[in-house]
Amino acid sequence: MKQFLLLALVFCFWCSSAIAQSKIEFGVNTEGSLLIFGDIPHYSQPKKNTLGAGIGVYASRNIAGKLSADLGVMYRFKQLKEFYDIGSMAYGYGGYDSSSLYSPTTVQGWKSFPLHYVVVPFHLQYLAYKDLFVRGGIEASWLTNYDTGNDKTEWNWTLGFGSQHHKLKWSVNYIRGFKDVGFANNLFTIDGMRSATIYQNNMLQLSLSYPIWYRK
Repeated sequence: MKQFLLLALVFCFWCSSAIAQSKIEFGVNTEGSLLIFGDIPHYSQPKKNTLGAGIGVYASRNIAGKLSADLGVMYRFKQLKEFYDIGSMAYGYGGYDSSSLYSPTTVQGWKSFPLHYVVVPFHLQYLAYKDLFVRGGIEASWLTNYDTGNDKTEWNWTLGFGSQHHKLKWSVNYIRGFKDVGFANNLFTIDGMRSATIYQNNMLQLSLSYPIWYRK
């Protein structure tokens, strides 16, 4: 939460300082994404690829020449579908040893977890050729509806390309987490042990943005 408040203050400072600069832009953006949840060997159950969406606002300003930067805040929805295989003797993150004589009773199936995030993305963008640009950056995100333990902030890096036609800007980006993340998933073993989900963040994102106010 402290990191979120700090980034919120940075965003407000960015916006206020941008107003005093030339070539600034404020706008709205939306995204659709393909979520590819990487499995962590020996620690996670199989997962299905799913879809996600998001919406937010951003502030952008020119830095020098063809280089610009943007900072935003947005809401992101993701859905995780995980296979669970739990029994009376659980190991690790809700799994069990199927060869053990001490876990004869098991429960199996697929479980969906809706994930609601607050995300603060920062990007650098370079106009490479006419309307074609490349971009990269980092994201700080906070999962709001599950307990993520002591490490509350998820950090991702992003790399992509895009183009601008009139005022509408689109980009295709690959987003990946710097490290594995997880949360308590509210599934319990037969013995009442709480289980958890661990995964690696991988996203293929289509982003659309449109300015609502700008100054050349």
